[in-house]
Amino acid sequence: MVALLATGCRSSNPSVQRSALSLRYHNARYGLTFFLPSSWQGYSVSIEPLDTSVSSTNYQNVVGMERLQIITLRHPQWTANDPYKDIPLMVYTHKQWNEEVHERLGNTHAGGFIIELWHNQRYVFGLPNRWYTDDRYKGVEEAVEIVEQNRYRMPPLYPEKP
Repeated sequence: MVALLATGCRSSNPSVQRSALSLRYHNARYGLTFFLPSSWQGYSVSIEPLDTSVSSTNYQNVVGMERLQIITLRHPQWTANDPYKDIPLMVYTHKQWNEEVHERLGNTHAGGFIIELWHNQRYVFGLPNRWYTDDRYKGVEEAVEIVEQNRYRMPPLYPEKP
């Protein structure tokens, strides 16, 4: 399951997966629709800014700041004493994503890199490649499967040209 997310492969059984995601989260501001299973009924959402520095092209100087957004989807049974794994979706403008790809943004991902999940005309949605590695949380495998099912639903990142 975890290997699928890291490699970007699609699941081989899409019809079963499509029916499993009955809840719909929609964020009109970012043009994002994300689906969750019925077991997440009552989930919570937080949207928090993440300020990060921008480095010069030679990576020697900070030349500015950018503000990203992180949309966090939280399992309804999450408590401080019994935490479940959150799904943190990072929101970039295309300009910010270009800076991320060229490794000019500050430490937004704790030594890893950001995986592009999908994009639309205005935004790129990403996920830190190490987001699922902390085993202190319940539901890690379920959260990974939810992300994979959503990746399957999204249009191809770079459709083939006819």
